[in-house]
Amino acid sequence: MKFGSGMSTAASAVVAAQEAARQARVPLQTETPELAIVFASVSYPDVGAVPATLSAELGNIPIVGGTAGACVFSSEQVAPRGVSVVLLGGAGIAVASHAAERVSPDVVEAVPAAERIAQAADEAAARGFPHYACLVFAPGIFTDGEALVAAVRKGAGARAQLAGGLTGDDLTMDRAKVIASGELRSDRIVLTGLFTERPIGIAARHGWMPVGPQRTVTRTEGIHLCDLDRRPALDVWLEDARRAGAKPPTDRKDLALYLANHYEIGIAGAPQRNGKHRKVSKTPPEEDGPELVARAPFAIRADGAIQMSGSIAEGTHVRMMHASRQDLLRASSQAASAAMMNAGGPLAGALVLACSGRLAALGNGFAEEPARIRQRLAAPIGGACVFGEIARNVRDADAFFNTTAVVVAFAK
Repeated sequence: MKFGSGMSTAASAVVAAQEAARQARVPLQTETPELAIVFASVSYPDVGAVPATLSAELGNIPIVGGTAGACVFSSEQVAPRGVSVVLLGGAGIAVASHAAERVSPDVVEAVPAAERIAQAADEAAARGFPHYACLVFAPGIFTDGEALVAAVRKGAGARAQLAGGLTGDDLTMDRAKVIASGELRSDRIVLTGLFTERPIGIAARHGWMPVGPQRTVTRTEGIHLCDLDRRPALDVWLEDARRAGAKPPTDRKDLALYLANHYEIGIAGAPQRNGKHRKVSKTPPEEDGPELVARAPFAIRADGAIQMSGSIAEGTHVRMMHASRQDLLRASSQAASAAMMNAGGPLAGALVLACSGRLAALGNGFAEEPARIRQRLAAPIGGACVFGEIARNVRDADAFFNTTAVVVAFAK
């Protein structure tokens, strides 16, 4: 496996894309890249030219990713505006990429695309690439993350690992796009199969701790959370947050961002068909202890209903969560360690996807998170902040998260 990472903060997106791609090509030497994973700041006036610019630089290879959530980073730097490029290549990897139009709320149109990835995985396994992961990118704000991973898992099959995220838009909450068919699009979902000779290590941690009482989701409308404990969800959310020390703003847009960055809810138990609840965890008990699955608010409707990043079933138990700076940084280091262990050996490099909420919570200290991850991995990294994170090993029950750091580690 060959891994290259580059990043540029040049004044234009075109120049930044060119510089980042050329940096990322250096570690590959004479190897032709098989895949480019790219994030670009939507604040660039010429951001729409990034896919074509990279195609001219890199040739006819799949280019996936999208707009960043207010931060891009590489091994050497972190910046609020720029272009980040990760290249994968070498004899140890094969790639297949398919896009689907995002039409329905339950994104069932992703199922056939995922089935094509699964078919390609079976063919790759017969050629000596037994390990299989599917990268998933969809535009944030516009996509129900929970529905998305359900559709992908249905089509991709039980042996598929998952990684990816909902793309961002520099926190304007209205311009998130993905790279699909050589363009930036807000109406596409992109799935990319990675078929490798060596295992791909995927791990996710957030570090948030429960600080409020258990509540029950009693009414939802699709992706909107309406009632908790048969009371308006916003009233209950603010009540628990204030008891935990919150001082929320009064403006609705500012309030949603404040809660997303500082006082989210965690899923403490999900209902099953028999009416019982199962405990929800994205980490096996033997690894660092379980974490609740985090859910962030994106917006607050005029009637007080809360638009969430992913739908939550009625009957689900939830709790208010909060995290200190030390909790967040410890969790990202744990994610790096777990990803490295899952990859099973020395690393060529790692893709890192961090929630924009972590950027807001850590503030000027956010640069310490990718620095710690890189130090723990002893390998180059590249990536960006996103609006929702996807991570699943084959034994994981859950796959979509918020406020989480995802590390996708590639063995040499």
